[in-house]
Amino acid sequence: MLKTTGFHSVGLCLKVFAFLALAFLPPAQAATGQCAKSDPTDRPRIGLVLGGGGARGYAHIGVLRKLEELRIPFDYIAGTSMGSIVGGFLATGMQSEEMEQVIRKADWDDLFSDKTAREHLPFRRKNDDDMGLYGPKLGIGKDSSLLPKGVVSGQKIVFMFESVTSQRANTTDFDLLPLPFRAIATDIVSGDMVVIDSGELSMAMRASMAVPAVFDPVRRDGALLVDGGLVRNLPVDVARDMGADVVIAVDVGTKLAGKEEITNALAIVYQMSGLLTVHNTDIQIASLADNDVLITPDIGDKIGSADFDKLDEAIPLGYAAADAMQAQLQKYAVSESDYRAWRQNIEACVDGPPRVNFVKLDNQSRFSDEVILNLITIKPGKTLDLQQLDRNLRQIYGLGFIRQARYNIIEEDGKQGIEITVLQDERGKKFIETGLDISFGGRGTDFNIRAGFLNTGLDERGAEFRGMVQFGDSPGIFADYYKPLDDALKYSFRPSIAYFSRPLLIFDDLGDALAEIELDEVGGSLVFGREFGRYAKLYAGFTRYTGNMHITIGDPVIEPFSFDGAEWFTELKYDRLDNRYLPSRGLLSRLKYTRSAENLGADLSFDQLEFSVFSSHTFGLHNLILGGQYNTSLDENIPIYGWFTGGGFLNMSGYEANSLIGPHFGQVMAGYRYQVAKSGFLPGYVGMTLEYGRAAQNRKDIFNDGLINGSFYLGYRSPLGPVYLGIGWSEQRDAIYFLRVGSIFGPRSLGRR
Repeated sequence: MLKTTGFHSVGLCLKVFAFLALAFLPPAQAATGQCAKSDPTDRPRIGLVLGGGGARGYAHIGVLRKLEELRIPFDYIAGTSMGSIVGGFLATGMQSEEMEQVIRKADWDDLFSDKTAREHLPFRRKNDDDMGLYGPKLGIGKDSSLLPKGVVSGQKIVFMFESVTSQRANTTDFDLLPLPFRAIATDIVSGDMVVIDSGELSMAMRASMAVPAVFDPVRRDGALLVDGGLVRNLPVDVARDMGADVVIAVDVGTKLAGKEEITNALAIVYQMSGLLTVHNTDIQIASLADNDVLITPDIGDKIGSADFDKLDEAIPLGYAAADAMQAQLQKYAVSESDYRAWRQNIEACVDGPPRVNFVKLDNQSRFSDEVILNLITIKPGKTLDLQQLDRNLRQIYGLGFIRQARYNIIEEDGKQGIEITVLQDERGKKFIETGLDISFGGRGTDFNIRAGFLNTGLDERGAEFRGMVQFGDSPGIFADYYKPLDDALKYSFRPSIAYFSRPLLIFDDLGDALAEIELDEVGGSLVFGREFGRYAKLYAGFTRYTGNMHITIGDPVIEPFSFDGAEWFTELKYDRLDNRYLPSRGLLSRLKYTRSAENLGADLSFDQLEFSVFSSHTFGLHNLILGGQYNTSLDENIPIYGWFTGGGFLNMSGYEANSLIGPHFGQVMAGYRYQVAKSGFLPGYVGMTLEYGRAAQNRKDIFNDGLINGSFYLGYRSPLGPVYLGIGWSEQRDAIYFLRVGSIFGPRSLGRR
């Protein structure tokens, strides 16, 4: 049920900017169990009020710790924003120590990102990495919005809430929780205060902390709900309405800036939102009676609303503030036996995970129900397995262009079950994509910019069309159509066409450049695929192409010529990397056999075999990478357009990109990285590699007469794609300096290799 109250009109002008004052928050989930409540007769009924303030709300845990020490019971909880998170946990019977452990385990960088872990993506989405399209996907068309309503949908946060609270409470009536609870939100349309007293506990908490423009609003009973701090950051009156005789209120609100701190437009907006929050908080504080207790941790400038790494600083501040109010609090303390009885009553109301008697699907995506149901492995008749459900929801979300995949605990005919809700990305079906590759180093400079068009949802299994054009030193055009063939999305086919042009550098044995060759090629392919889970895929296909090669710079070491090729191939790929370019864990392996056949239209018949492996292992801030590749031609007299190339970062880093060329190429590589920063403008990693290998005319020379080389570099995961700055060295050549923005492998889909 929703209860609404009028809101000062000034709030409507400022709600969009509230995220600057209130930011991110911690975890919880859906409640369930049912129990009887008994009114205290020998003591006043106490309402605990927990205010909002983002990470400053960690101080609530310190306050709770002191209340536990003093043996102070309470009967009602009302919370806003971060206060609703702590309050929601508390309402399920959780104590301060448990709450602290939950928050410590939270990965805030991951929780405040909607990006699905790469290991949960199907291969179609994993292969997007090779396209080099790093910018945001912008929705286009009459039925789409350019960008989502919020930067974060809250997919991971909601599940975090659910995974915690569903272990302890399974009811949709907040009066039947171990401790009655209210969460405060704001109706973004009317500006009214919304008191949430029923429904899914996880979504109530999520609505209360839905900072406008940062998080998507929560839809509930026809209303759009956002952060409750805009209207009631300290809901004293709500606790009284619940029946509280005495209120213990904890205010962790944002400190207003001084005149000297207001130096730009952003600071002014922050101050305006802070003024709004402080104003409604002051009104609630003024309503406190003599027998009420106000606890105000001395947070000041020590902790900001988004400082989620300062748990250890915040908890003592909350404890100290409550300790300073011990004299006022002590009069509400009870005996040890009474306190134990109060805790026992709460624990008696704690419920475990529900038994799933049925599974329902509320599918609002463009995928068919059959596709979604194939990814749900939860079976009726068993206790809810949250880890299994987590995998299911992540895989549904990983299909792509899903705004949210979540579950609700529902009751029908006296039986509990779960309803899985899948929401479509509001940006529509059609997207514009962009990417940039910049490479400076050695004797060459390479600059490419690309733009793509992606049309999704062409059928209920997720068929797609993608077109892409690349401008710069290596121009190209690419288009493909991806078509799943079954509801389980195991089988697919993909026709594609491409044109590309790329330079190849020819060096002598001393490392001096002799010439630059331009390779132009146009062709098409048809590929069939069979996916095995989320980690392996088998490909089989046919490629037909034609092209020409000619000298653009230098001595005519090779006469210009044209060629025709026709190949069939099979490839097995295993991919469990968590990131394609700066992975912290996982394995990527590839085995491919190619047959060029004259009877299919090729100038020459020949066979080739390619094998590569790359792994990453992380130990704290330290990362070890190991890799190798072995590409060989099984016949003699391989035409130059069929040769393998090497050179460039992580591919014989001491040599320019594509400067090593021959019918055989191999390399082994070991590297070390140290993580120096997670975010900001500093590099994320500092690293080094040691590499050995070469391109050769004879297969045995790859490792018998290989070249020792390596690199030292800085690496950073930027919004434009990975950035690398470093130096490559070799035993034969002068060191080369390189700056690389974008894929280190290049957009492979534009070419056959």
